[in-house]
Formats: sequence, C-alpha cells, structure tokens
Amino acid sequence: MITYLHNKLYAFFGDKETPDTNKKIYNAFFAIISVSTVFAMLCIILYYVYAYAALYRGSAKFDWLLGIFSDFVVIMNFSLEESPYIVGDSSYPPIAIAMLYPFALICKEIFSQYEFSELTADELTAEVIAYPQFWIAMVLFFVLCSTLIVLLCAKLFEMGGKDILKLAITITFSAPFVFTAMRGNTIYFALIFLLIFLILKDSKNPTAREISYLCLALAGAIKIYPLFFGVFLLKEKKIFASVRVAVYFALIFGLSFFIFGKNFEYLSPFIDNLGGFMSDEVRLLAPNNLSISALLYKFLHIFIPRLDAESVVYSVIGLVAIILVFAISTYAAIGAKSNFSRYVICFAVVILIPTISYFYVIIFAILPLLEYIRSYTSLSLKKRVLYFFSFIFLFCTLFIFPKNFILHSFVILLLLSVEIASVFRERLYKAKSCGS
Repeated sequence: MITYLHNKLYAFFGDKETPDTNKKIYNAFFAIISVSTVFAMLCIILYYVYAYAALYRGSAKFDWLLGIFSDFVVIMNFSLEESPYIVGDSSYPPIAIAMLYPFALICKEIFSQYEFSELTADELTAEVIAYPQFWIAMVLFFVLCSTLIVLLCAKLFEMGGKDILKLAITITFSAPFVFTAMRGNTIYFALIFLLIFLILKDSKNPTAREISYLCLALAGAIKIYPLFFGVFLLKEKKIFASVRVAVYFALIFGLSFFIFGKNFEYLSPFIDNLGGFMSDEVRLLAPNNLSISALLYKFLHIFIPRLDAESVVYSVIGLVAIILVFAISTYAAIGAKSNFSRYVICFAVVILIPTISYFYVIIFAILPLLEYIRSYTSLSLKKRVLYFFSFIFLFCTLFIFPKNFILHSFVILLLLSVEIASVFRERLYKAKSCGS
C-alpha cells in the first residue's frame, strides 16, 4: 500500500523532465480550489436558508452573521470621527483608518444617522448594510483591491495569458481572500504596497527603488508585520536601504496621527487600546486566532485554567517564545539560498508572531504559493507534496466553515520549521565543505 501510494505521488509530483510541469501543478491547484469554491457557495446558500429559518423561529444562534463586513463598517465609521482613539476606542493605525475615508464618504449620510446611537459593531453593521450606498462602497473597495493585487502578482511572478485569469479566480475565491472580503479589512492595502516593494526593490532606477522602500514602510504603517519582508534587503546587504525603510516607517506612522489631531495627543490612547486588544484573554483562547501566543496560551490554559493573560508567568514565557522564533526566523530568512524559502519564512512570521492574528492575514500566502509554482522543478519530491497539500488546505474555502483555525496554525508552523531546518542544513553542509 505504501509503495503504491509512493508511486502515485511520484507519478504526479516527480516529473522533472516535462517543460510544462509547473503549469500542470498550477492547473491542478486551480481546479481543486475552483471545485471547492463552488461547493462552498452551495453550502453557504443552504446555511443562510437554515439561518433565516432559525431566526424566524426566534433563535439568536446565528447573530454572528451580523458581523460580516464589520471591519469595513467600523473602520469607515472611525475615519469619519474626529477622535477614533477616544470615542471609538480604535486599535487600528491612523493610515489604516485613513485608507477607507474615500469609501466612507459614500456612506457619510448613513453613519450620521447613527452618530449618537450606542450600537455594537455588529449592530451598526447590520443597520448600514441595508443601504445601497454601503454596497457601492464595498464593491468599489473589493474590485479595486482585487484588481491591483492580481495585476501586481502577475507582474511580480511574470504571469500572462490565461494564467492571469486563473490567478484572478484564485485570488477572488480562495479562502483567505474570501474571508478578507467578508471582513472588509484594510490588510488588502498592506499586501498591495508590499507587492509594489517586491516589484521595484531591485530596479536599476534609484527613484523606483526609493519608492519601493517607501511602499514597504507604508505597508508596515497599515499592518506592522509586512516590515519583516525587509529581510529581502538584508539578504542583499542593503543596510542603508533598510535604515531608510525604518526612518520612513517612523515618520509615516508618527505623522499619521496628525490626520486626526493637531499633535500626538491620540498616540497614548492608541497604544492603550492596542495593548488591551492584544492582551484580551477571550481573543487568545479563541480558535480563530492563529498566533504562536494564542497556541501557547491555549496549551498553558489546559494545565493552569486560571492563568491570567496579563500574568507575569505567561508574559515572560510568551515573550521569550516570540523573541526566539523571530530571531531564528530572521537569521534563516536572510541566510536562505532560495526566494521560495524566504517567502515561506516571511509569510509564516507575519502570521505567527503578532499576538492576535486572524485568518485574513493568510492572504500573504499568495506569495509563497506563486513562488512554489514558479520554482516547482527545483524542489525536492517531499517539499512538492508537502506544500501542494498545505496550500490546498490553506486556500480551500470549505475550511472556513468550522471557524476553528488551530490546525491552520500548526500547518504554518510546520512549514516554517521545515524551511528553517533546510536553511540550517545548508549552512552546516557549507561549513563542512569549507572545513574539508
């Protein structure tokens, strides 16, 4: 049985001679994702019919459906407020809020109706989505962001023809992007600026390179974790360029608070709101949190049920774990020989390191996925098989339904471990070769 399975896997993944091998894998991936998406859509329709039937009977079991699009609604509302960090208790960076201001203007009159209403995020969302202005803003946001991501990915990975259409369908209907669209999260913009950085960072034009550094800083100002992709600069020993990215980030992040105030008066409330958000025990125990901190807290909570998320014990253990993973990952990403390993490590870090990490962050997996397809023939058979099924699992829309993403965390942690181990083996082999 094992021999039979090995032969089947080798027949599908082990072909190195056919020039269209990469296309074969891409087509297989595309077909599986497309079929799963169609099936998921049918399940969603049935689910909504059941939910409305339950609502008609007076059940509150499906009230969580009111929260769909809540990120989009809440951030738009914040962008129209004079003090989102005091009135709204926002933990979103100013740039992330400002990005949705043009879309919020479409819905400005709607939000003004509920300006003095004490509604929760879900309740406000349930009210706002009943207006056509919301759907105009939402469709514009989704189409604009999706189009830019497709075109930039096609440019970065040198895709053309029918492959761009397949890429568009994959990006539109795969699990991370579906989830991001459902939430309406501004992480779309972080990915867009990151892609521009990756495209321009090696340009012969110094102005284009400088724009790339500015885009990386902008991505970090929206969601700080894309800054880890700066290892692509460190790998090339572009230390001064890395310093400029850090300076740009500090300036953009700091000065962005002037969007909502005349000075840095909202910086302290923002930090307080963010600290409360990141140390929330409910979020750390939630099965939809993908971070290492959440995994660690869940594990410790089994043995110490009364463990406080703000306790010294957990704080120290969690901090040590994050520092170790971050330091080892940074070393491995800089020392990796292939861009594929570097993409995987960067993707894993932006998922696992933040204390609160939700499913939409997996949209960054599009980078290692497309690099996997491009560099497929240079990978070992074990990696071909591992990554094919891992990417299928991460991108399959059906796996959103359980709303439990702990297994996703373990898969990402496994991929990070595999690439770190590969880099250390390469380093050890190189050291032995030099010694002999």
